[in-house]
Amino acid sequence: MAKSRWTAERIEPVMRYSFIILTAGAIVYNFINAQWEIFLSAVATLLLFLLPTIFSKRTKIVIPAPMQIIILLFIFASMYLGEVHQYFSRFWWWDRMLHATSAFLLGYIGFLLIYTLNKDRNIHVKLSPFFIALFAFCFAVTAGAIWEIFEFLVDNISGSDMQGARNLEQVYGYFDTRLGLLDTMRDLILDTAGALVASAIGYSYSQKKLSKDGTFWKMKDLFIEENPELFPVTQKKKKQAR
Repeated sequence: MAKSRWTAERIEPVMRYSFIILTAGAIVYNFINAQWEIFLSAVATLLLFLLPTIFSKRTKIVIPAPMQIIILLFIFASMYLGEVHQYFSRFWWWDRMLHATSAFLLGYIGFLLIYTLNKDRNIHVKLSPFFIALFAFCFAVTAGAIWEIFEFLVDNISGSDMQGARNLEQVYGYFDTRLGLLDTMRDLILDTAGALVASAIGYSYSQKKLSKDGTFWKMKDLFIEENPELFPVTQKKKKQAR
């Protein structure tokens, strides 16, 4: 495990700086060519690439290198390829793939959040594995629903096409957001499916039906190891076990 962590810690900064350089190039290119919509998408992408570092410095919460690599790859696929290089328009399955992936990741984050707090905090009520999985599921689906609301608002305010009314006629000079209903419902279904898979896997781990040697579980342990001040009880138990 130490070797894989060392490798991830070396790969993560190289990947981050490479993505930042590519995005900076896209910003300059689209500014020169006055492609303002893509220019703004590239600026937003650059900010997202910098966000994990800013978050860690402001909150003093360490995001393990493997987690950062996953986050970077998702931002690269969704923003740089999806928005800047218009993969959402070029490949019909790109948006669906990312929705399913993001829902799984959000479900996993929700599971780790409630599981670690449930194990580490001195609270009177301990949640069962079912309710931990239910929280993870609801966390991911809620995030997906909020994103769809955000797309709807942006389309109504700016007349953009985030809801997926692509290749359809414009009404009074802007896309009628009702035409994106089919895309929105597909996204929500994929969000629900991804969240269900993540919460089901988390439930199986909690019930000890799956081996805790897998990546799904080790990522939780790695996060706790990198942030001992957040989980003093868990760290104390580990030291006593040794």
